Formats: sequence, C-alpha cells, structure tokens
Amino acid sequence: MLAVQLARVDGSLGQAYGPDRLIKALDDSDPSGGLPDHAATNARKALATRPIDGRAYRVLGQVAMEEGNDARAGDLLGIAAERWPRDRMAQALLAQRAFADNDSAAAVMHLDALLRVAPDIRPAMFTEMVGLLQFPEFRSALIDRMAVDPPWRAALIRALRSDDAPARPALAFLDELAKRQPLTDDELETRVALLGRAGQPHQAREAWLASLDPATHTAGLVFDGGFEHPEVHGGYGWQIRPAAGLAIGADTSNPHSGDHSLAITFHGRAVQFANLQQSLALPAGTYRLSASADNRTGSSRPFVLQLACDSTKTPIAELPLPQSPGWQIAEASFSVTASCPAQRLVLRHTGRNAAERQIRGTVYVDDIKIVPISD
Repeated sequence: MLAVQLARVDGSLGQAYGPDRLIKALDDSDPSGGLPDHAATNARKALATRPIDGRAYRVLGQVAMEEGNDARAGDLLGIAAERWPRDRMAQALLAQRAFADNDSAAAVMHLDALLRVAPDIRPAMFTEMVGLLQFPEFRSALIDRMAVDPPWRAALIRALRSDDAPARPALAFLDELAKRQPLTDDELETRVALLGRAGQPHQAREAWLASLDPATHTAGLVFDGGFEHPEVHGGYGWQIRPAAGLAIGADTSNPHSGDHSLAITFHGRAVQFANLQQSLALPAGTYRLSASADNRTGSSRPFVLQLACDSTKTPIAELPLPQSPGWQIAEASFSVTASCPAQRLVLRHTGRNAAERQIRGTVYVDDIKIVPISD
C-alpha cells in the first residue's frame, strides 16, 4: 500500500508531468466538444507508465460511454473509483449512472465521496440533493449515509434552511432521520424553522419547546415573559439584538416579580430602537396583552409592545408602556384571525426623528403576558 500511495503524484501540486500531464491535457480540454480523438491513446500511455492510475481508467470509461458501450464504461469507471477514489469526475459519472439506474444507495455513496474530495462544489451539489428529497428512496439512502456522520452533514442541514429549499420534503427527511438517530441541536433548529416555513407555526413552537431543558419551560403564550432564563434565545424565545448606544439584557437589580427584569440602558445617542422581539403562534381568538415597566429615560415618546402578523407585517395590537418612573402595569385587548397563524411581538421606541430618538437612562420591562379572553 505504501508503494501505491507513493506512486500517486498529485498533478495539481507543481507542474504536471508524465501520466499526470497526459491526463491533465484531457481534463483541461473543452468539454462541450466531447473527448479529444487522442483520449484513449493518452490514457493507455498513462497506464503504461503508471498502471494503478485510476484517472486513466476513467478516461477509457468516458471513451466507452461515447462509443455506447455501457457495460464496459461501467466496469472501467468502477475500476477508476476503486484505484483513484479522489477523482471527482469518476465519482460524478458513477453517481449519474446510479441515478439513471434508480439505484439511490449507490448514487449517495458516490455523492458522499464527491462531497468529501471536492468541498468547493458542495453548495451546487446540496441544491441538487435538496431537490431530490421529494423521492422517498433517495431520502432513505441519504439517511443511511448520515449514520456514519459524514463531514458535510452540518453543511447540508444549513442548506435545508435556505429559502429556496422546499420545506415539506426537507421536513420529511428530518422526521425520518429522527426515527433512526437523535437529531443534533442544529438539526432540531432547522426542523423548527422548516415547520414555520411550511405554515405550521404551532407545531414549530411545540417542537422548539420540546427541545429545551424542562427546567426552562415557562407556561404561557409568551415564552419567558419575566426574563428569568436569559440563557435561552432564538427559535420562539426572545431575540435580543445588541446595538451601539445602548446596553440590553436581563437584570437582577430591579425586578417587578421573580429574580429578573429586562433592563435597556441608553447612553444619549439617537437610537431607532426595535431590538427585542419574539415569534408567537397564537391561534385565532381574543387576548389580553399586558406588561410592567419602570421608565427612567424621561423620553417624550413612549415605548410600545407591537404585535404584527408575521406574513403581512400588519400590526394587530399596540401596547404603549408607561412613560414615568416606578413600576406600572399596562394592558390592552386584541383579536387574532385565522388568516394570521404566526405573529411577531416587538418592543420598539416610537421616536419619529433624531431628536426624539436621543435617549438617556434606563427602562425596565417585566411580566410580559398574553392570556386568552373568554367569550
């Protein structure tokens, strides 16, 4: 085996010579015109110098394909991949042949090899693979390959989150994968995102809650409205966006209830604040939104909790928070229709210009709740 490895000179390192030069001349030729007439001759010359060169067998396989000798092409390409598994063209041709034969297991095996040896083509390959998830046999073969934890697994999962990826086939893939092995944290997050994109926000929120440590679960339609679990973020939890000119985070010095409140401290710069938000999945009905606030900023414009439909961005509720110091409670009622299955709750400041947005001081917020109102 050592002799075999030593004989495999990488033609991409330095100037190609010997059999590398012969094969490189073929690989660099214009693919639109097919293989050059001397392709078979060059391949045989390469084999005469280096009999183990799988790339030469691949070229002979390509020649056989052009001649219509399918059986011989398959044999030669198989030898090529066995002797030179890093030859991306051999792996790609074998994957293509496997797909043509409806052999998803073989196709995925060669795709795995191709993704390992040619990471630069992963984005394009993932686009094709995501499109194939609609076929159950391909999903099954891909899940079999995921069992060996290939190095491209995490990158494929990220590709599933692309807006161009069809949500339902991707969900089917993750659901079937979950039956075979536990999903990683990234895969769980991807499944939650796909459920939301598939128009299933309630199921998405339930899946996200199920992925959390039970100790962090809080009852209610708003997750952690008391800001007691700052370690939980993303998904259907609070999304806090830092920004210049302010500091924002859970605070233990001035809670209205529990051990924490949210403190937002402004440093006198003009800030267009909308840096706290949470995705919701309220079913159709009538609700009451309430919150406690201790506003020590002296701002002439109020902070408001705004609830809007996620799809249309149309506001369906606005709750102005008290503008004076000391803890005070504000509440407002609103309705959600069936046409608005997913919502987004945002805390924003209503300053209309730079002067009104120039804020100094701290506003504390706590006990954000949404409760149904009985008919």
